Amino acid sequence: MRRLVDDARLAYRWAVSVVRFATEAAPAPFSASFAVTDRCNLECGYCSCPYADHTELPLADVARLLARFREMGVARLGLVGGEPMLRRDLSDVIALAKAHGFVVCVNTNLTLYGRFPERLAGADLVFTSLDGDAAAHRANRGARAYDGVLDAIRTLVAAGTPVVAICVVTERNLDQADGLLAQAEALGIRVHFQPVCTGGPAPAGCAPDVPNEAFRAFFRRLLAHKRAGRPVASSRGYLAHMAAWEDFRTTALHDPTTRCAAGRAFLYVDPRGGAFPCPYTRTTTPVDLLATRWEEAWSGETPCTRCNVGPMVEFNLLVRHPLGAALDVWRSYARR
Repeated sequence: MRRLVDDARLAYRWAVSVVRFATEAAPAPFSASFAVTDRCNLECGYCSCPYADHTELPLADVARLLARFREMGVARLGLVGGEPMLRRDLSDVIALAKAHGFVVCVNTNLTLYGRFPERLAGADLVFTSLDGDAAAHRANRGARAYDGVLDAIRTLVAAGTPVVAICVVTERNLDQADGLLAQAEALGIRVHFQPVCTGGPAPAGCAPDVPNEAFRAFFRRLLAHKRAGRPVASSRGYLAHMAAWEDFRTTALHDPTTRCAAGRAFLYVDPRGGAFPCPYTRTTTPVDLLATRWEEAWSGETPCTRCNVGPMVEFNLLVRHPLGAALDVWRSYARR
């Protein structure tokens, strides 16, 4: 019954976001991503977290922040990092979030799960990282990045917690999709595919050194896999978007003919309580969400309006094309 209530609230808050966005009314995000820490036990080559300020909110302030989310109308809460499992009180954060009725997703590399499985207690959905086989994954994320991950996935799935693996697509792992999907079928999980980001808060110099058509062809093949019933988590609309992306050396751009739903239907909050329209806009000035209301302090502007950042594309599809995208995205990511 609790799950039905939470899902009904999520659907309602999403509908409110859609209407607010369509009518250009005050923002009403249905989803928030909160980086509980920027600390991480890995140093992935394409990630900015190793260079971040590692200050983070104590649990009492986290509780205040979650109450603010609830007041805003947020229904889906993503706990991200850094590596969230480095917080010893992560299970307390999840419990507080569940007490507010949020659908809680946690994005973790799972390398610490074998030591601290209790820290993920209560999560509705777990996102983790798999960039290919052991060699490909370690090439992207470091020598220790594969340790214990598959065992952790098996344990979570056996306990009934859905898992979605995220594959960051670089020039080094364009040949890994078939093997990953076969592995996902054996594990009982799904895989989302995200092209490596460039610019923004990501480290400099990580632009793909592969012709654009190779990336487009990769996403066209994934779309075919999706249509064939393979465990591709990415929605069809998302895969079509990626297969048509103009230049993978540019992650985000400002198109005056397009509006982005960032800040209006979803937002990102850093470990210090600073809110941004999305994680890719962390180069802008944050809103202190503990001190002020988002809808009062945010300018309503975003530095970019189109991108190929996976979650942002999926959220925009949900809001810009609700009738066509809702069922597609729900089937791809819903808890099962």
